[in-house]
Amino acid sequence: MDVDTTLLIQIQTRGIWVDAGYLHGTRDQKNWFEFSESYWTMRDRPVLGQIFEERGRFWQPSARVAIPHWFSHLLPEGRLRQAVADAAHVNSRREFELLRRLGATDLPGAVRAIPAITPSAASSPDLATVEEPAEHEDPLLKFSLAGVQLKFSVYGDDRGLTVPAHGQAGNVILKFPDGRPGFTGVPEAELASLELARAAGIDAPKAFLIRPSEVPGLEDWARRTPGAALAVSRFDRGPGDLRIHMEEIAQVMDIPTARESAKYRRANFETIAVLVEALAGSDAVGKVIDRIVLNVLLGNGDAHLKNWAVLYPDGRLPILSPVYDVVPTVLFMENDDLGLRLGGTKKFADVTVATFEGIGSRTQFGVPETHRRVHDAIEKVLNAWPVLGEHLAADAYQRLTERRDALSLLRE
Repeated sequence: MDVDTTLLIQIQTRGIWVDAGYLHGTRDQKNWFEFSESYWTMRDRPVLGQIFEERGRFWQPSARVAIPHWFSHLLPEGRLRQAVADAAHVNSRREFELLRRLGATDLPGAVRAIPAITPSAASSPDLATVEEPAEHEDPLLKFSLAGVQLKFSVYGDDRGLTVPAHGQAGNVILKFPDGRPGFTGVPEAELASLELARAAGIDAPKAFLIRPSEVPGLEDWARRTPGAALAVSRFDRGPGDLRIHMEEIAQVMDIPTARESAKYRRANFETIAVLVEALAGSDAVGKVIDRIVLNVLLGNGDAHLKNWAVLYPDGRLPILSPVYDVVPTVLFMENDDLGLRLGGTKKFADVTVATFEGIGSRTQFGVPETHRRVHDAIEKVLNAWPVLGEHLAADAYQRLTERRDALSLLRE
């Protein structure tokens, strides 16, 4: 089968772009990835993704219409995805075309995808993983910032924020207000949550509110969505144009992207803890516990597999990323749940200290230390709780506080 188009996949290490492999596409929309020979022979080879380390140099993941899962997770969702597809005059399901349009400058982590010419001998694998179209799902059934909230990557410096110049990567994510009825105040709620996390000792990116109309280049979008937006510093960007590689836990697990529900159903919090320990060590399990405690007390039901990630500061050894996309979703969906299961339950009200024991028993962290960590995390969040009141309306702060005080986790 003849190759129609090929993208060169590169990863940045120490500020230098190196070839990792090739993503091929054919006219009948079959897409597959193969590694560059030079990538596997590199000294101090940077890690592209854990799934590639596991499967090895000869693995050729493939898909039809979509692109292989790991690369599919690099693409935007929701309104931005549709806007990109409209601009490219392609169906939003044709992911190869979306990646070709977006891949050169500002993908997550330290990767880029640029047009390339490869030897004509390139041939497709015999088998392809076929992406099934997503089932019809009411977006109101599960609140997912990645799938709902419009966001842009912009560039920030001492002079403020602006749309990146051609070829420049953004270092700030600008999250627009949610225009749906009943979701007013999402940016303010996320800012409050990030400040609470930081005050409780959890690593969180810097963030602030800004009106989109104040960002040169976003005036048209600002008119469509009035209100304040949230600007969040990108932890996958360094000084200048330095990229810091990252991958979501959804990528680590090679989770399909076609079904929105997969990021909620393919694992539980115990699985996340086990994976994080394997990648970043036992100390990182404590950080996972801290974040779950925060989510329970705050009422964040959006901590799915795309909202946990690891960073590769040196290109090779992963660490747990700062927390992100933390929102008290119960303010907007009163009956929301944890999203993923913990100790067999998704209900915030059912979570107790004992519910965390599965994390301790399945990792080297241990059950006794897990108990201590949960109690310590509760104390830190409670001590920092008034920070929420500095950023939320009084009625929202009262609702969250009353809900928190009724939780089983605080009645032990």
